Amino acid sequence: MATLNKTKKETQIILKWGGISLIIIFLFFMGIKFLAFVKDLFTPPPPPQVAFGKLPAIPFPNQIKENIVYSLDTLTGFLPSFSDRAKVYEIISDPPTLLGLNKTLEKVSGIGFKSSGIQIAEDTYQWVDQTASLQRRITMNIFSSDFTLSSSYLITPSLEKFSGPDEKNQAIDVAKSFLAKMFLFPEDIDENKTKTTLYTIEGATLIPTSKISNTKIIRVDFFQKDLDNFPIYYDKGISSTIDFLIGKENKELKVVSARFFHKNISKTASTYAIKTAQEAYSELQKGKAYIAYKPAGTVEFAIKKVFLGYYAGENQQKFLMPIVIFEGSNDFVAYVSAVRDEWIGN
Repeated sequence: MATLNKTKKETQIILKWGGISLIIIFLFFMGIKFLAFVKDLFTPPPPPQVAFGKLPAIPFPNQIKENIVYSLDTLTGFLPSFSDRAKVYEIISDPPTLLGLNKTLEKVSGIGFKSSGIQIAEDTYQWVDQTASLQRRITMNIFSSDFTLSSSYLITPSLEKFSGPDEKNQAIDVAKSFLAKMFLFPEDIDENKTKTTLYTIEGATLIPTSKISNTKIIRVDFFQKDLDNFPIYYDKGISSTIDFLIGKENKELKVVSARFFHKNISKTASTYAIKTAQEAYSELQKGKAYIAYKPAGTVEFAIKKVFLGYYAGENQQKFLMPIVIFEGSNDFVAYVSAVRDEWIGN
């Protein structure tokens, strides 16, 4: 019995000092964290790197300015707080090469364009598919591989309606296969973000529909992966610059229209000072934002989300630059360039 009591007391002592030791270790690490916090509080961070010097303004598309009225309707009722800086990335440009035209010929041949191309600009050629009932036409930059494809799908009576929901996934596969045949499917596409939109055709016009049985066109949009946890947005806001319209003819799904404008983003980056959310919102209210999407005729919008992202558009860009994104009622989307004005060149 004495031995049992002795063991019990020894166990209590071990537990007591073990607990004290754990408390001391915990307080020690908390003290280190507190000292680091105090140091960061009183030691300002180094200034942004600004390694690229002054940056060109973001080449947003030209648009007619409208008098728009905004109200703030975020979940908190306030604008968010941003970091004082964000990264700017270099965009890799494909240099001109003597093999540019030959490589482009291989790309367009892989998707059925066998005719001779016509040069319509210094670096741009156009091909016509003479055998297709849809009169497909592709215009392509022989260096960047950016292209647009058009056809007479809006007035082609042979287009059929889609018959089942599984054809939405088939439409995505058709678009992916189209790019794969051209060796152009980008590695930085986030396939989880891929979006499909259904349309019917009335009076040679695309009309959105919710029923697959009414659908004559499925639109497929591909989006790039987030960068530094920020999304990449495009010139039309709710859509991408890599989009396809898929139709159905003779029970076969095919690309009837497409846009491909992709920016190759390098790993070379530098930090730049950025505007606060309040400064960006003030520019939006003053009409200094680029309106990426708004319903025609609507001029009053409630801003529901404000966050940082990056912009990639159709126009040529030397840098991928951060933007402040405003999303509001009726799918409204607008951008304000986030880099502070003193770091934007004329």
